[in-house]
Amino acid sequence: MKKITHTTIALGTGAVLVLASLASFIAFGPRPEKNKADTTAAAPTTNESKADDKTSEAKEEDAADEAREAYIATWAERIDAFNAGYPLEGYGATFAAAAYEYGVDPRYSPAIARVESGSGLNCTYSCNAWGWGSSSWGDWDTAIYAHVAGLAQRYGHTVSYEAALSYNELNPDEWYSQVESCMYQIWESE
Repeated sequence: MKKITHTTIALGTGAVLVLASLASFIAFGPRPEKNKADTTAAAPTTNESKADDKTSEAKEEDAADEAREAYIATWAERIDAFNAGYPLEGYGATFAAAAYEYGVDPRYSPAIARVESGSGLNCTYSCNAWGWGSSSWGDWDTAIYAHVAGLAQRYGHTVSYEAALSYNELNPDEWYSQVESCMYQIWESE
């Protein structure tokens, strides 16, 4: 008995397809060529289809942009209300945009800033409201983006006890409790 392998089946299938194509050619002749009028008539349909696709893609991008802007506006207002009277007041949109970009809870960085420096009142280094070693930045916008990116990379996307153990080794329980409390002051649920 002959052993059938995948190669045998593939070769057999290929031969069947070739024979079927040849039989079709013999029975029906060569495919008729489209005349130039048919070809040019079909072109606008193709372009219209591409335009529809672009329009669909543009609509999706517009919807995504609108969702991003609504997110930033909502959170900017909440964060700015939380930071009213502090040096970080007015940076709510930056906190929200950075949080959106890095997938971090928008309350996380401003809450840490409140706990670590009184929202920028007591910074040891320039624009370092988060107590990050000897780091300093030239402006708050750059500092906020750097902090939120660092949170996403090293501490997680929202406050956790594991993050507290790493962020404040001396007193993680109190740090965790204070950051969580500040987050609830910005907004209770998320």
